[in-house]
Amino acid sequence: MEQRTKQARGWHQHFLGFWARLNCEHMPVIPAWLVRRNVDDPRRIPYLLAWKDERDGEIKEVVRLTSYIDQHLGTTLHHIELKRTNGSKTILRLLWRRLPRNGGDALFLLCPYCQKARRFVYGWEWDSDSGWSNVVRSISWRCRSCARLRYSSESGYLRGSGRGAVAALFRSLGNLPRPQSWLPYVFTSPEEAATAGVCQLSSVPWHGTR
Repeated sequence: MEQRTKQARGWHQHFLGFWARLNCEHMPVIPAWLVRRNVDDPRRIPYLLAWKDERDGEIKEVVRLTSYIDQHLGTTLHHIELKRTNGSKTILRLLWRRLPRNGGDALFLLCPYCQKARRFVYGWEWDSDSGWSNVVRSISWRCRSCARLRYSSESGYLRGSGRGAVAALFRSLGNLPRPQSWLPYVFTSPEEAATAGVCQLSSVPWHGTR
């Protein structure tokens, strides 16, 4: 298993600047509520997730999401498999937690690195070998902390920056809108994805065993 190095913190627990931290809103994310949609689907079919750059229409990431159940020593374990077009796979265990109200339960994803129940997992992180602070690389899916990502609101980002009268005016107007998470397009068949122009049938990791 990969070893995760913790980023150093300085005064008031702010992250030190020599370690780049990219915003999680700009990274492909899989939320637990989307996984639950697949788990609850009575058709028991895989879903195809595709992240598209809305600026140029380029597909940046494609993943096949499949849910399954394992029986281990008399215990029922629920998992999902996330398979990329290059054949790499990430297996995540699913956990249900009782909600304090209404007697319902919520689905969480168990991060394979910190072993904590999370509502979101991310597929990219900063490429520390590139020498640039804005270059990312594909990683196995994990939580925001293990992917070394931050929220856009950290370090005062949403209040604007800079000096002078214009910057002061923007700060006086309050926080900027919080960026939306980069959610995937969801398809329930490769034909549907191909018709939408998301990808070609030959490139879809749809069939195959775990």
